[in-house]
Amino acid sequence: MATFETIAERAQDTPVISVLPPLASFYLDEFAIYRSLDSFHQRLYDPDFRFEQDVIIDEDTRHREYPRIDCSADPVIPSLNDVVDWDDREHHDRIRQDLLRQSNIKEHILERVSPEDFVALVIVDGLSYDAVRSFEFDIQPVVVDGISTTGPGFKRIIYGGDTLSVYGALTNKDFYNVYGFTYWPRGQEDLSTELHSAMGQEVYRIKDFDDALTRLKTDAPFDDKTYVQITRMGFDQECHNRKEEPNRNSVRDELASDIRSLVETAEEVATNYRIFVTADHGILWRDQLPEEPSIVHDEWADHARFLEGVHDLPNSMTEHDENEGEATALAYPHLTRELKNTEWGVHGGFSYQESIVPLIEISNTGDST
Repeated sequence: MATFETIAERAQDTPVISVLPPLASFYLDEFAIYRSLDSFHQRLYDPDFRFEQDVIIDEDTRHREYPRIDCSADPVIPSLNDVVDWDDREHHDRIRQDLLRQSNIKEHILERVSPEDFVALVIVDGLSYDAVRSFEFDIQPVVVDGISTTGPGFKRIIYGGDTLSVYGALTNKDFYNVYGFTYWPRGQEDLSTELHSAMGQEVYRIKDFDDALTRLKTDAPFDDKTYVQITRMGFDQECHNRKEEPNRNSVRDELASDIRSLVETAEEVATNYRIFVTADHGILWRDQLPEEPSIVHDEWADHARFLEGVHDLPNSMTEHDENEGEATALAYPHLTRELKNTEWGVHGGFSYQESIVPLIEISNTGDST
């Protein structure tokens, strides 16, 4: 098994075959990567074509003239910040082509749900892929295809860019029993009301995760297929206005425990189930920034990583959201201002930590999926 460095060294001598993971092109940008052997041969035997880069053939095949190298490298790690220009629209497009987009999670859920009679979606407020990549669950990285803030992130997950929520779409699969659990008080928090608008009166304010599990176990058995949507506190509340540095390991471990408890509950109340866990955005922590990150804005700003509206700032990119309007976010590691003493982490910008979130999927459907 080879690293990107090993593959690069071999490819400088001869074209190599290697099945590359998503985002590998950022680490191998000095090479011409062909997606098939045939496309490479078309160029090779074209007398008018001149190769200007060494060649890697990204196809699951073999050829007697080209060595095959099995790639073991994981590109979705903090060093992604070293190879991605987060203020480059083309780089964003490449990431969004390689990874599942946050705005496509709803579609992904609908495609995955088939025989289940119990489906749960847990959305964590502030959780980076990097924080949970070592969990024992099945996890894939998801790119936040927009500003990495709470409102837009939740709406992309629930609505996927249109007006029909995950629950609304699941009614077409006969999920008529619904539970919404949230730490936001309904009627007092506009975002919470919007995220649960299709659920009628079946929305409950919870103080902790166990409240949701207790109600599910109390109400079981269910007469209809059941959809459960839970918004859970994550790292977002830990990084703002804290006098002492938060214990991030403890927060992560509590999340893992809650996920295991949800699985146990699903085993108890349902025959077939599928559980999804994702996040609205990740967190860029103070200790993940350079000691003296550059400040690119000359006025005080409410947010350290983005500004509302359109702004002509260096190292930035403006995104438009149909519901939220426009915002200008900064690429890693730049800031609009210095961090406050009580600000242990930030979000709203573009970085590996903020823009790559997890999608955890756990199922028991009577088959291997």
